Amino acid sequence: MSLLRAEPDIVDDREFSLVDYRHGHAHAVVRGFPEPDDDAPGGAPVRVLDLLFAGVERISCGKDVGPVRVRRAADGERQALAARIGRIRADDSVFFLKAGSTEDYIIASRLYWAEFDLPHGSMSPLASEDSDYRRDHPAVDDTVRFSD
Repeated sequence: MSLLRAEPDIVDDREFSLVDYRHGHAHAVVRGFPEPDDDAPGGAPVRVLDLLFAGVERISCGKDVGPVRVRRAADGERQALAARIGRIRADDSVFFLKAGSTEDYIIASRLYWAEFDLPHGSMSPLASEDSDYRRDHPAVDDTVRFSD
């Protein structure tokens, strides 16, 4: 697997949901699911897009996010948000989750994203500490993108 630094501009029409939040590990996983396929066998892997936010300081979104347009806040947007919610640490980034909305965001130190073929309910390989699990569930193109 290779890591590739990239600026987030993720536009995806899948249905995204907040599927994992760990306060102690300070991460959140937002997963994009494809349209359900009634003809697919139960337990069959499906292609998902996992967004792992590391070093999470604040989350402002519902469990069901819907389609996403993930981008980093511009300086003016960041300042306006800080005026509304309080100080945002200099090392953190504000990642907006939806087009045209400054209400759905996650403040975190880093964002990782990749597509995976996973059975329903599987843990994100991005969040797993098990090296065997990560090896057995590689990213679709063997690349994980990240932004800090």
